Amino acid sequence: MKRTFFSLFMAAMMVFSFTSCEEEEILATGIKLDQSELSLEVEASVALEATLEPAGAIGDIEWSSSDPSVAAVNDGVVTGLSLGSATIVATTGAFSATCEVEVTPKEIDPNNLPTSLRGSDYYLIHLDETSAGFIDGKIAHDFRPDDTNKFLYVWENTFSAGNPTGLNSYGLAEGWISLVVGNVGWSGAGFFVGTGYGAIDMTNLFNNPDDYVFHIAVKSAQENTSYALIFNDGTAEARVVIGDVAIENVEPYLNFDRDNEWHEIEIPVSYLQQLGVFYNDSFTDVNVMAMLAGGVAGTTVDMDAMFFYKKAE
Repeated sequence: MKRTFFSLFMAAMMVFSFTSCEEEEILATGIKLDQSELSLEVEASVALEATLEPAGAIGDIEWSSSDPSVAAVNDGVVTGLSLGSATIVATTGAFSATCEVEVTPKEIDPNNLPTSLRGSDYYLIHLDETSAGFIDGKIAHDFRPDDTNKFLYVWENTFSAGNPTGLNSYGLAEGWISLVVGNVGWSGAGFFVGTGYGAIDMTNLFNNPDDYVFHIAVKSAQENTSYALIFNDGTAEARVVIGDVAIENVEPYLNFDRDNEWHEIEIPVSYLQQLGVFYNDSFTDVNVMAMLAGGVAGTTVDMDAMFFYKKAE
């Protein structure tokens, strides 16, 4: 009988012990983050650490961003997506903690430049000043508009100005060409170099066509749109269509994803020679490049980093 009583007593004590452990769980009465302010570059990520209060408290933590297009958060890891500010919130039950995030432009490492900035013998049509600084000393001709001898002309008001917000194709907070097609049934614009600029000598392209390409970055979210790039060497012109539909009976050379992200395209100079543009002599007073975007009102044209260059070996 004594053994039975002792066994029952021990069993009751074990049940009491387990019940006491369960009752000792500590619920959270607050939450804090290891950082209340954070600055990071576009495409960079930083992990935030959330701590429940008091020590040893339990509870689920939910993460959110006031603007996921600027800064996204996944289980505490914050990633910069575009320039701007956002508030990251960590929540447990009725309690929350915040971190103010500022997303800044991505810096280009001069020792690790993008491929298109590692070449030589550049002929610029459009390029931001920061990127141009990386190739200083390698620029043979600079056709970028200055409204003195070099211009970007919109033909007969067929384009209006777009809204170039965000980062350019190199991830920098510098502008690009953004145009919107009007409602007159056609569109056109040209980068014109006048006689005041002097002679345009691009004969290196003629002599070494396999070494040179034309580079351009484009982006769009619109399907069934194309851009025609028109190249002129003072004697003849060549049209290259980028997109998914023909323009003026010229079929597309290639297409690109319509995800509103930048896509780099390079057109070999040897291909332009097949179309009859050779750059075999100096010229002036011409549109070194022009563009068409069809006649559908509202079609956007977002282009960046337009230049000829000799690719690095």
